[in-house]
Amino acid sequence: MSDMRDVLTGLDRYEEFLEKLDVEIRRMNDYRIALIYSDIKYFKYINDTYGYKSGDKLLKEFASQVTEDNAYLLCAARVYSDNIVMAVRLDNDVTNEEFRDFIQRQNLEMEDTFREKYMSARLKFCTGISIISKGDRSLDPATAVSNANLARKVAKEMEDTEVVLFDSKMIEGIKKEVEITSSLTSAIGKGEFIVYYQPKVATDTMKLIGAEALVRWRKPDGKFIYPDEFIPLIERSGQIVELDYFVYREVFSFIAKRLEEGKDIVPISVNVSRAHLNKMGILSYVQDLFEEYQIPPHFIEFELTESIYIENTAKALALVEGLHNMGTKVSMDDFGSGYSSLNLLSRLPIDIIKLDKVFLKDDDIDNHLRENDKIIISCVIDMAKRLRITSLCEGVETPEQSDYLSQIGCEIQQGYYFSRPIPQFEFEEFINENSYEQEMLIAD
Repeated sequence: MSDMRDVLTGLDRYEEFLEKLDVEIRRMNDYRIALIYSDIKYFKYINDTYGYKSGDKLLKEFASQVTEDNAYLLCAARVYSDNIVMAVRLDNDVTNEEFRDFIQRQNLEMEDTFREKYMSARLKFCTGISIISKGDRSLDPATAVSNANLARKVAKEMEDTEVVLFDSKMIEGIKKEVEITSSLTSAIGKGEFIVYYQPKVATDTMKLIGAEALVRWRKPDGKFIYPDEFIPLIERSGQIVELDYFVYREVFSFIAKRLEEGKDIVPISVNVSRAHLNKMGILSYVQDLFEEYQIPPHFIEFELTESIYIENTAKALALVEGLHNMGTKVSMDDFGSGYSSLNLLSRLPIDIIKLDKVFLKDDDIDNHLRENDKIIISCVIDMAKRLRITSLCEGVETPEQSDYLSQIGCEIQQGYYFSRPIPQFEFEEFINENSYEQEMLIAD
């Protein structure tokens, strides 16, 4: 019987769980069954920071916490890694929403307990729930679990909630995801992807000092699929690496063309997806681009989001060092968007931090910044100066915001107040028509 149990958690093995769930579904009578599929967000961070023994201990405590003294529990299993699924009896007088709220409260209580024990503000549980009723008796158990897992994945992508109920519309979302990811490679070959550029300006002079390369997808009918729609999908599929490489080559080619023609150009920043940390092929690819296009390295900057540094600090450090060895600058993008770790700024050789636009959200119709956000922005910028890190604030949309950033010494600004992201030909006109920081254009 012991071989039917997971060695680490003592829960059922997944195959055994499916057999038990099949029986429970068939015998279900005057109640429903709720499948609860959970995992621990940033579990890898716990393993990397505190060691695998601590990670195993956390996982065992997690399994014990969600199953212990639960009179409604029918069966539970560890699917893999930190993924745990359990089936519980759900009385008919409890609505789906009430049950979801109950699980949400339970998750928050566990988080408070475990955060204190493991000294980690990042510890968070993500849960998907699928409800099985009497009309679903013919439902395949694996499909039911898959539905709960799909809801968990949705929860993991969200910042404002941790528990999501399965909805059949999610299946349509999966179909759309497959459609988008399956057409990515051909779309690149057909020239459907276009690189846009959003200018950056120096606060002290209000002159053009650089730009960020952003990608847009224009379908043959002229309609655009915007990044918020396709980037998360191809990140999950791993195809984001292919798209990143496309953008890098376009940017290198653009800079080389301007230099060859003797025209002015500013440094361009490109984004680095977390997927690059798994293989690190980005370093050799970028090195090959430098050799092919022969452009000075200070014309290229790489932006890694704050979450990349947090999720795998060791690999992020290796990547930053590799890029620095080529002579490029590296920035921490979206700083303050999630679980900021200020000590990362002292540990990582970052050149620039980009404060997330969330700090510049208008508080009222007069576009006044929230006082708390003012304090945070001012303190972060002051800290960056002390660490000799350049500060950039994105999402600047009003003159009031720009003036405030000038007052507190933010060095670079970016946002719709200066320019929206624009296609290459418009950006070239922007360079030609606007003054710029001459010293930034001089090749080494």
